[in-house]
Amino acid sequence: MCLKKVIILIFLTSIFSCKKSENDNDRIFTENYSIEAPFDFERTTTMNELAKVQYKKPEEDLHFIVLEETKEGFQNGIKMGVHKVSPSLFGYYKVITNHFDEITDNFKTFDYGVTKINSCNAIVFSMSGKDLEDGKGVYYRYAILEDEKNLYQIMSWTNLGYKDKLVGRMTPIINSFKSNSISK
Repeated sequence: MCLKKVIILIFLTSIFSCKKSENDNDRIFTENYSIEAPFDFERTTTMNELAKVQYKKPEEDLHFIVLEETKEGFQNGIKMGVHKVSPSLFGYYKVITNHFDEITDNFKTFDYGVTKINSCNAIVFSMSGKDLEDGKGVYYRYAILEDEKNLYQIMSWTNLGYKDKLVGRMTPIINSFKSNSISK
């Protein structure tokens, strides 16, 4: 009888002391939002100086960052003539895709959809093209989202040749975004 209890105790201890499972992600919290990074990604600060959240998995050439901007800042850019778009989520989409069109050869957008991600209005889409600096083919799975005060960009990317293999890793990252200011 005592041996059975010891075996059960050892079994339970081994279960609870195991390393994180491959399905566990790390939730990253910022002042305005949170997002999940896959457990096997590493945090970095070298991809974009404006991004608070930057993660990569170098061995798969897979990366993601989150950028945020106040709605007021975007609207001021429109008033000052910096952007010639409507002050809407679609206008923000146009600014982003126009920028990528300028810095990418053979630029294409596709898989465009308007949705909600955890109560935030969102536009999710894909882009591809060749980087003008190094000629490398790049695939982006992208989301722009809005809450009451801010606009967010979730940019995930990889080598164009890895698109089909890795797009399934990008979507859960995007869908894990949660604004701190959205009322549930």
